[in-house]
Amino acid sequence: MNLAFFVTSWPGRIVALGLGLGIIFGATRVAGVGQATPSVAPRTATVTRGSVTQTVSVSGSVNASGQARLAFKTGGRLTNVMVSVGQSVVAGQALAQLDTTDLQSTLATAQQSLANAQASYQKQLLAANDTRAQLAETQRQNATDIANAQQTLTKVQTNYATAKRNFSSITGSFSTDLATYRVAINTERSEIQQTLVDLPTSATSDVNSARNALNSADGTLASVQGYADSILSGALTDYASSRDAITRVLGDFDAAINAGADTNAAVAAYQNAQLSYNLNATKLQSAIDSVTSQVGSAQGGVSSAVSSLNTQSSRSVSAYDAARTDLATAQSTFAAQSVAASTIKTELSQAGTTLSTITDAVTNGIANAITTLASTQERAASSLRSAQSAVANIPFNLQSAQVNVDNASTAVQTAQSNLDAAILTAPAPGIVASIANQVGEFVNGGGNTNAAFIVLTNTTALVLHGTVGEADVSKLKIGQVANITIDALTGQKMTGKVTSLDPVATIQQGVPVYGIDVTIDVPATTVKAGMSGTASVIIASKQNVLIVPNTAIRTVNGQRGVQVLKDGEAVDTVAQFGLSNDTSTEVVSGVAEGDVIVIPQARTGTATARPGGGFGGGGGPVIVPGRGG
Repeated sequence: MNLAFFVTSWPGRIVALGLGLGIIFGATRVAGVGQATPSVAPRTATVTRGSVTQTVSVSGSVNASGQARLAFKTGGRLTNVMVSVGQSVVAGQALAQLDTTDLQSTLATAQQSLANAQASYQKQLLAANDTRAQLAETQRQNATDIANAQQTLTKVQTNYATAKRNFSSITGSFSTDLATYRVAINTERSEIQQTLVDLPTSATSDVNSARNALNSADGTLASVQGYADSILSGALTDYASSRDAITRVLGDFDAAINAGADTNAAVAAYQNAQLSYNLNATKLQSAIDSVTSQVGSAQGGVSSAVSSLNTQSSRSVSAYDAARTDLATAQSTFAAQSVAASTIKTELSQAGTTLSTITDAVTNGIANAITTLASTQERAASSLRSAQSAVANIPFNLQSAQVNVDNASTAVQTAQSNLDAAILTAPAPGIVASIANQVGEFVNGGGNTNAAFIVLTNTTALVLHGTVGEADVSKLKIGQVANITIDALTGQKMTGKVTSLDPVATIQQGVPVYGIDVTIDVPATTVKAGMSGTASVIIASKQNVLIVPNTAIRTVNGQRGVQVLKDGEAVDTVAQFGLSNDTSTEVVSGVAEGDVIVIPQARTGTATARPGGGFGGGGGPVIVPGRGG
C-alpha cells in the first residue's frame, strides 16, 4: 500500500488521529501515577438543643360552621326589610317586619279584658274571708312565731351578759398573772446568781462550762427585765386602757338598749374601742412572746449548766452538790413560769373569744333580735286582722274571678308574643345569604324553616375542611392543636383545633379518605368561606431536647448512630433516637450537647466500600436515614 496515499486518505487520517490521542492519554496516565487524590473536608453539624414537632398536613377549604333558616312565627303582609343580601348582622338585629295593625288591635282588646277581670277579682278578694279554722290556725301560728322571736332575743341577751362577765373576769386575772410572771424573772435571776456563788472556784472544764452558761442566762434575764419594765409594761398599760374603754362603751350601749333609744352612736363607739383593743392586744401578745422567748433561752442555759455538772467526771464530785441543788430550784421556778406563760396566753386568747361574742351581740345580734320580735308581733297583728276579715267576708265568687283573670292574662301574653314575633331578628351574628320575599308580599308563618324567609350564614366560626388518608387518620384525635395558613393570605398564620373527624372512610377515586374539620380559633377578618388553605396538626412535640439533622444518621449492621468528630477523626458512635420530623431527630443517648458530628457527602457515583467499613471500622457506606441497614 502507498503509505503517503494512506496517510492522506480519510481512513488514514482517522488512524493517525487515534494514535495521537492514545499517546496523549498515555502520557497523562503516566504523569498522574504517584500523585495523591486531594481530600475533601467533611460537612459537619453541632449537636444542639431544640424542639422536634411532628405534624400531619391537611389541605382543604374554609367553610362556615352552619346556617340559620329564619321564618316569621305567624303569616302576614311584609312591610319592611331592614337588611340586604350579603350584609353582616349581629345577634338581636331586626331583619324584617310584618304589618302589625291587626296585632296591635288584638293586644289592646286583650289588655282591656285583663284589666276588667282583675278589677272584678279585687272586688271579690276584698269581700273574701277565711274559715274559722283558718282564723284559729293563724292565732296559733302567731303565738308560735312571737314565742320563737322572744326566745331568740333572750338567748342573745344571755350570751351577751355571760360574755361580758367572762371578759371582765379573764382580763382582770390576766393582769395579776402577768405581774406574777414578771416577779418570777427576778426570782430566777436570784437563783442563778446564788448558783454562781455556790460553784467551786476550781477551774475544771465542767465548772467553767456551767459558769459560762449561767452567766449567759443571767445576762439574758437582765435584758428581759429591762424589756419587761419598758416595752411589756407599756403594752400592758395600753391594753388595760383599751379594755376599760370597751367596758365604758358597753355601759352606754346597755343604757340605750334599756331605754329603747337609738344605738347607732354606741355601736360606732364600740367598734372604735374594739379596734383599739385588738391593736393593743396584738402588741401585748408580741411583747409577751418576746419575753417568753428570752426566758426560754435563759432556761436553756440553766439546763446546760445542769448537764455540765452531771457529766461522767463531775457527777461524783460532792463539792458541786450545793450548785446542783440551786440549779434544781431554778429549774423548778422556770417550769412554773413556763406554765404561767401558757396560762397568760390562754387568757389573752379567751378574752379575744369572749369579745367576739360581745361584738356579734352589739353590732347585729341584739338589735336584730329586737327588730325581729317587733316585726313578728306586727305581722301577727296584721295576719290576725286579715283572718278575721276573711271570716266576715266569705268569697262566693273568688274562684270564678281568678279563672277569668288567668284566661285574660293568657290572652294578653299570646297577643303580645304575636306582636313581638312580627319583627324577625337575627338569633346570632352572620351574613344574609338570601331573602325570599319583597315588601308588600304575603309571607307564610309557622316557623317552617324549609321555606325560610331569610337564610343567615354563621360567620362567628370558620372551619378548614379537608381529608386525610388511612395512614394519618390513626394519628389524629379531637382537640389537637393546628397551625393554619390560607393560600390567598400570604404571611398570615392562625391557630385552630381538630373539632370533627369522620369515623368511617369515604372512597374517592378508589382511595379511602377521612373527612376532618379544623375550627379556626380567631379567624382573620380577611378570611372568606371557600378559600383554600392548609392545617398542620401537631400530633407530637418535645421541647429542649438534643437534636441532630436527619442526614447525619447512619445505619450499619443493624445499628443506628452518627459519626462524631474527635481530634480530627470521625468516630462511629451508636446512639438512641426518639421523636423525628422531616429535618431533625431527637437524640436520647450516645452524644452530648456541643458534639460535632459528620454529615455524609451526597453520592455522585459508584464507589467501592473500604474493607472494615461500618461502626468500629473507620467509616462505612452511607445509608438513607430512617431505614434499617
